[in-house]
Amino acid sequence: MEEMLQAYRTWILAQQIDGCTIEESGDGIVINHELVKGWVNFYEIDGMYIVELRLERVLDGEPAFFLHFELLDLLRAQELFNEMAEALHDMTHRSMRHVLLCCTCGVTTTYFSNKLNELAQGFGLDLDFTAKPLEEAVKSGSEYAAVLLAPQVAHQRKALAEALPGTIVIELPGKIFGAYDANAALKLVVDVLSGNRTVSDDKKQLKLVRDYDRTKKVLALSYIYRSDEPTLSYRVLDCGQIVLSGMLVRRTVDFHTLEDLAATLLVEGWKMSDFDAIGVAVPGVVDKGVVIEQVDGSERRIELRNRLEKNWGTRVYIDYNASAAAVGCYVSQDTYENVAFHAQAVGVAEGEEGYVLGGEPVVGHGGWSGHLGALAKGFALEMDLEDAAWRVNGMRELVARYLTSVTCTVAPDVIYVWCDLLPDMTELHNELAKGLPESAIPELVGVSDYDDCVLIGEMALCLRRLAM
Repeated sequence: MEEMLQAYRTWILAQQIDGCTIEESGDGIVINHELVKGWVNFYEIDGMYIVELRLERVLDGEPAFFLHFELLDLLRAQELFNEMAEALHDMTHRSMRHVLLCCTCGVTTTYFSNKLNELAQGFGLDLDFTAKPLEEAVKSGSEYAAVLLAPQVAHQRKALAEALPGTIVIELPGKIFGAYDANAALKLVVDVLSGNRTVSDDKKQLKLVRDYDRTKKVLALSYIYRSDEPTLSYRVLDCGQIVLSGMLVRRTVDFHTLEDLAATLLVEGWKMSDFDAIGVAVPGVVDKGVVIEQVDGSERRIELRNRLEKNWGTRVYIDYNASAAAVGCYVSQDTYENVAFHAQAVGVAEGEEGYVLGGEPVVGHGGWSGHLGALAKGFALEMDLEDAAWRVNGMRELVARYLTSVTCTVAPDVIYVWCDLLPDMTELHNELAKGLPESAIPELVGVSDYDDCVLIGEMALCLRRLAM
């Protein structure tokens, strides 16, 4: 094994990455670029060699790539390093993105945009800022990656976002704009455009209104696609406290990544066998721990639960994402006993739903409950189905059709809705009222964080099952 480790080190040091230096630093390897810094660190834990691959932005130290894995196969280790190198290349060879900064007349924002451009250029970022009055944003805002609104025009965000469905509209907080804090404004724009997430290990109490056993150690995993980009989030629950949470930042996330996560947690001091149970929420159809995927018109069955239990040495439960999210919403309140959850990603016509009826999660025959792809094909919308998934008006009509269906079949007391294009539940309620009487429409509650609902639900499901 030591020979493999040395061979891996030698191979990495011989790699060539444009604009980077790669050199040994102590027991590890450091990669330097003017925009990004990287590390390859090596740990020996219980006789195992663990490799850490990590990238951070020089601008603010935010993570851009993070992975631990056990060194067992040299070829696979080289493939993972190449993934990190590709991520680094993408970060340093992007085309220029233009951001429009708006206020009422464009005078005050011109000064601020100049400061932002100077700072962005100093950091070598692919961002260019232009200041124009708000009225110009309506005419030309679609040409920009994002529109940044000064506080005096922030009330127009909703209307502007609807007029520019393909453009990100960001409100600039008054404390940032009033102080002309270009550093904070630039970080805000970079975070929103990159969809970056931070890792937190702050301990906090898990708040569950429902009565569950809080004495167990549980790991919850959430595997979610957003605009075709996969993410794997995780939380560790130890006797009622969330003691570790984070996200694996990878170019791709597959089922091998679930196994790689074990190495990440090992570095944090956790073995998979330490947990009383591990809950994994995935986007596919789940039938008794088996994930069913549709491949070229045929079904592929993945014995995920058995495979992970064998590798991890503890109980593993596999659930559908939306079903776990519905449980998360249910256990976070005690007003409603019949709960539905609807998730609708931007640009995706297929919705996802989960249900808790009378306090019991609904899985359905073969695990198909809540998979709505076939249902959407029967909708007659005012615009093409795929176009509707990208536009506010189309998305409102599409989601309303889904919610009408669940209202007429399940009739939940409340429907929680996650959809970035539909932050206003009043407008969605009005759309439902076009086809349903007021007395039939359930309470609608907007959800801003799909991951949070899924992880809370998966932890609760583990605790519930352990008590059975």
